[in-house]
Amino acid sequence: MSNTVREIRFPKIGHFWIDSGLLGFYELACMGQPEKTNVGISLDDEGVTVRGTEENVSAFLNATYSTLLQRYYNTSSEKQEQEKAGFYYDSKQDRFIRFPRAKPTGIAGLIFNKAPRPTQGQIKYVDKKKGTLPADYTHLEERLGEFLEQNKLKIGGANLLLDGPNAYQPKVTISPKERKPKGHCFLCGNPSHALTEIGSTIFPMISGASGALTFNSECGKPARVCWKCDYIGKFVPVPGFYVTDGGASHMYFPYSTSLEKMHETFGSFESIKTRDPYLLRNFDTDLGGYFKKPYEQLFSFLYSVYRRVLSKTGPDDQEEDTPDFDFEKMCNLVLSRAPLEIFILYTEALGDTQMGKMIWPFRESVYMFRLFEYMESHGIPLRQMMQILVDSNQDKDENKTLMRNRICERILLRQSTVDLVEQHVFRINTSKVQYIKPVHDFVIAYEKILIQEKDPMKQELIDTAVSLGKTIGMAISPKSGRERKQGKGDLFRLRKARRPEDFLNEVNRIQMKYGASVTADLYKNGEAFGQNFQEFKQFCMIAALNTYNFMNQPDKEQQDAS
Repeated sequence: MSNTVREIRFPKIGHFWIDSGLLGFYELACMGQPEKTNVGISLDDEGVTVRGTEENVSAFLNATYSTLLQRYYNTSSEKQEQEKAGFYYDSKQDRFIRFPRAKPTGIAGLIFNKAPRPTQGQIKYVDKKKGTLPADYTHLEERLGEFLEQNKLKIGGANLLLDGPNAYQPKVTISPKERKPKGHCFLCGNPSHALTEIGSTIFPMISGASGALTFNSECGKPARVCWKCDYIGKFVPVPGFYVTDGGASHMYFPYSTSLEKMHETFGSFESIKTRDPYLLRNFDTDLGGYFKKPYEQLFSFLYSVYRRVLSKTGPDDQEEDTPDFDFEKMCNLVLSRAPLEIFILYTEALGDTQMGKMIWPFRESVYMFRLFEYMESHGIPLRQMMQILVDSNQDKDENKTLMRNRICERILLRQSTVDLVEQHVFRINTSKVQYIKPVHDFVIAYEKILIQEKDPMKQELIDTAVSLGKTIGMAISPKSGRERKQGKGDLFRLRKARRPEDFLNEVNRIQMKYGASVTADLYKNGEAFGQNFQEFKQFCMIAALNTYNFMNQPDKEQQDAS
């Protein structure tokens, strides 16, 4: 190779996947102290530049890639670390060495899911069941049997590994030497002398060459990508976040049009990462567990960023409902230099394949962070609220959070949730009394935020509906077991009213039966009530059920009895 110092430019191409890989490459490369290998590396908004001789640059890129494979593509769970179920024969030390089995997890598992390959060599067993080796290695058979018996291990593959473990090793071409271009890259558009066929290891949502030809046999040669995009695409797991659950994968990528902005925020986002002993996630969560669907999982991820990145104090020093929100941190993270968005990639398992279900650039982070801050500063516990939105009455686990996922979707899209909340709270209270106050408080506060600029008069109608609901809830609250059934029956009967006049008739009936004093505002706002009847009724019913449950809770009865 030439000793001439030259520059290798890895461009930012405006694609969230490749650009995330570019950031991951830069961050991992900087950790390897490139100055010690006589290589320089720099980053700007247009991309990453590596400077050095061809030999030094090639060695540096290979070393950085080896670090990537070790940290992200060959990870072992806590159980695998303890078991160390793999082994190989070290010819230099003349002994057998155990090692933990490993696999690509999360984002790395989506990129590469093929079988591991030996890092050094291997010896094919003559008879795997008996542990018989070829003639040149028969002297090891007795020691191998003793080793397996002492460590309670079994022969796994058809070959005995030699001088190193097996490992997951996605193939890449590293070719910094300048040559005559052979074509243009499908992704970045630049000419390149080293091109490879496009496939899922470059971007998982792109079909491989065979898939492209299957759907269009006349398309000619499949698209190809340059060695740089192929190489960079393997580094996407470095800045990414993931959760895997039952074959589904939820992945999040902080992204900006400015690569410098992505670099500046990299350290802040890294602070929420953690090592899960089961390798099912790589970030801490603060809303509890049991988040399975894409929108509720995104809600949980954003809340973790809010609690752990945007607070003046660390999570261990925070009170549960007062995270000490730092507005300046939020502006620096999301708004300064260039806007920051979160790319969501959601996939589900179909056999051995992960099928892409959603790619969504989420651009409402500021709105969500301010919403979290507003709710908690007003004493609304979001963790409790999310727990109440789980429907434990459902038989199948996958159905328990269907409604919560729909509600989270509405919140993320800045849409009304009152109709879904009303359905949910009555469903979970059909056969028992369940605490719903955090949900009650949240939906009222949230809906007022939505309409405060569009229709201030509607806020008064919400207040009227809530006031009426509280009055009804207190009026029908039981004084004995028999009255409990009557009161709840009247509440469900009121909920069944489909027209404004039917609803008012039921209110009048409750007023006469229980002596309730209905607010006069209900009749003063008659026109607005008729135009917004469904929403009015939903707010009223949520408030009535919340008050009824409060008056009907066991400790309330004990207090009254005493």
